[in-house]
Amino acid sequence: MSWEAFRLTSKSPAELYAVMSPSGVDHLVREMLMACWRRLPEDQRTIEAWRGEIERVWQRNMRVWTAIKKPTPEAFFRDLAPFDADGHLRQALVLAWMMLPRAGGRDFGDVKKIVTKIYQRNVEAWEADSRTFSATSLAKKRTASMKKATKKTMKKPATKKSARKR
Repeated sequence: MSWEAFRLTSKSPAELYAVMSPSGVDHLVREMLMACWRRLPEDQRTIEAWRGEIERVWQRNMRVWTAIKKPTPEAFFRDLAPFDADGHLRQALVLAWMMLPRAGGRDFGDVKKIVTKIYQRNVEAWEADSRTFSATSLAKKRTASMKKATKKTMKKPATKKSARKR
């Protein structure tokens, strides 16, 4: 465990919230997604290849996380693959657990649900951004706008007679 992680484990959920912000877990998930993108060879960086990579990282880490019977630091980092993406995802899971309020009893099963929602939200945003910035998306928009413009110019011009009827 790094000194930073050790320092944060001594904080209460409220203190962690104040230090890491409500978006601390989201930030770590985004770091995982970006690490997966950077890990792909440059000539293979497509949204489809990235999707496969993030799915492998997600499944690998969820298997380990789901198998945890008692939440301990050793269990949190057991079977951690030596890749940046795995480290970011595992840290996101641990941070979510540590930030859950202890009063009223926190449920370990909630961590997976919370991080899954954050993960899905970020994947959807990446895919939307990919559509926005990809050449095929722009070509489709241009084609659609050209079709609209063509339809407008193809309409018959209004005559004086039809204009009076309105």
